[in-house]
Amino acid sequence: MNNQPQKGFIHIIIIVVLLLIIISLLGVSLRSVFSNTLLQENFRVVGEWLSRIWNSILLSPIRALFNLFLIPVWDRFLQVLQSGINFNTPSN
Repeated sequence: MNNQPQKGFIHIIIIVVLLLIIISLLGVSLRSVFSNTLLQENFRVVGEWLSRIWNSILLSPIRALFNLFLIPVWDRFLQVLQSGINFNTPSN
């Protein structure tokens, strides 16, 4: 069994713990940071901008790429699965 996904998850946990230690050593309270109304307003504005950018610019090209590439590949994949082709036997 491949342990790569578990290693990546453990690395993320270690990074989060180290970030929390660094933030604590710098004397920053996460509760006070996230209860700051100015910070909440800034995140709200950035979220609105990202939403507008996604809906007005990025959604159409990504949907077109999805329809152009992913749907045909997925359909072909399903056809192969339904046809019962055995990938383990050599085709001599």
